[in-house]
Amino acid sequence: MSAAEHLDMANLAFYAIISLPALYCLVMHGKHGLLGWMYVLAMCGLRIAGNAMALNAAHHNQVNTTAAVINGIGLSPLLMASTGLLHEANHSIRKFLPALLKTWGYLVTHMVIAGGIGLAAASKGNETLLRIGFVIFATGWTFVGALVWLSYAVNAHSRRLGEERQILLAVTIAMPLIGVLIIYAIATAFTSSSLNGGSLAVRVIFGTVPEYLVMLVYVGVGIVTRNLDRSRLEPVDQKYQSVQVHV
Repeated sequence: MSAAEHLDMANLAFYAIISLPALYCLVMHGKHGLLGWMYVLAMCGLRIAGNAMALNAAHHNQVNTTAAVINGIGLSPLLMASTGLLHEANHSIRKFLPALLKTWGYLVTHMVIAGGIGLAAASKGNETLLRIGFVIFATGWTFVGALVWLSYAVNAHSRRLGEERQILLAVTIAMPLIGVLIIYAIATAFTSSSLNGGSLAVRVIFGTVPEYLVMLVYVGVGIVTRNLDRSRLEPVDQKYQSVQVHV
């Protein structure tokens, strides 16, 4: 078995394992975290499918272009997950948010991300379309970064629940790592026609490691903040109890 196959197998194992706590986060965070954790889980599904297909193709001494496309668009749910988690982190102060941090801001960002990765996925060997798609996708990453900055800049930032601040911090930590992944994808598209993304060492350092770290950060904060829905209800319950005592 080649070193590249070992890497595919390691990716398959990692995402198969981390999909279980990701599913747990999806269930525990409820409707307000649905968008973010659904995409985290989708990321796991894409990586499992893509690496399984790549391993099967390598076993038969073939190159599976479908697997390469699936692995290539894996950054899309990762960035979509970031916007979903950001939305969850802003939930308790949503009434105080500027327009860009509400529906239209997220909608435009999602459209840019989806448009860029869709163009790259549909390029079918057309290097120009592939490069344009990744550049548009990078623009979507910039939009998400701007939304993160705005989330810290709002006057009501201090009113966030502790768990929401933890989620916001996790997204903040993840953004530079996702940026490394995007720069690596763009560099690969502009400098190589290979589907493998360069040497194994380059793939590991600039592709695998940052991606693993983002997933660990997201799933880790998801587990730590699993009782966020309950925390949102506590102020209401305490207010109700104080009224009862007063009466």
